[in-house]
Amino acid sequence: MTQAALHRPIDQESALSRELLTGADRTRFWRDPRWDDLECLSARFVRHVYAPHVHDTYALGVIEAGVEYYRYRGVEHAVGAGELVILDPHELHDGRPGEAGYRYRMMYPSPRVMAEIAEEMTDRPAGAPHFRHAKSGDPVVVRAIQRVHRLLEAGAEKLESDGAFLEAMALLIRRHGASGPPADLARREDKAVARVCEAMEETLEQDWSLDELAKLVDFSRYRLIRSFRKTLGVTPHAYRISRRVIRAKRCLAAGMAPAEAAAAAGFCDQAHLTRTFKSVVGVTPAAFRAACVN
Repeated sequence: MTQAALHRPIDQESALSRELLTGADRTRFWRDPRWDDLECLSARFVRHVYAPHVHDTYALGVIEAGVEYYRYRGVEHAVGAGELVILDPHELHDGRPGEAGYRYRMMYPSPRVMAEIAEEMTDRPAGAPHFRHAKSGDPVVVRAIQRVHRLLEAGAEKLESDGAFLEAMALLIRRHGASGPPADLARREDKAVARVCEAMEETLEQDWSLDELAKLVDFSRYRLIRSFRKTLGVTPHAYRISRRVIRAKRCLAAGMAPAEAAAAAGFCDQAHLTRTFKSVVGVTPAAFRAACVN
């Protein structure tokens, strides 16, 4: 990739013809170990629809062409070329293409990395930042994140890409981040929901019934589902699926074969893992593993 391509203005990208967004979906996924195994995705989606899911990381994405629709914190959003998607960790969201599809560049920095950068910015202890808004059209931040993503994809010199990443994340935090816990943290720490989540996390392979989970916290089945939806925006079943995918990612990153990862994460078989994994991550388990172990 040429230096000119690395620095190509976003407005030129947004002027791409609709024909570039037709045809088959296309993805490229990789990880960068220098930043706590930072996951990166470059993709064009015309048909792929993300199932509702959560990440343990932030999700930051520059839309380069087309429009993506997604639901986040109970609100429907549309983000187009030249705009940035900004999602906090553990927040339920989905994603689907507009009429002509979309092309974007995503990166998933961990809370630990973002907290470290926030601390370096202030020279004092700081928690991981959170972001009140689900998207931004800030052109300075958009260009900075787009540039670092291109540098990482092109395999640029470490000193250049490391500096660009640090400066881009610091810029995002300074201009759009907020310190301290999200306003709804107390609600999210509801003890009953947390207890059920903990139980499922420890036994992802177990086929829990709703009645069994409700009895753990002396709730009725209806009250448990209502509490989950109110606290996490998702049912217990959907929450467990998201956690299974996250465990499968860890297993695959450690070198497990997809079939082994499926069993370790509680999926009934490899085909079940593949279907669910792609609907959440955007790539197959095999492609994810290849990016992690190569």
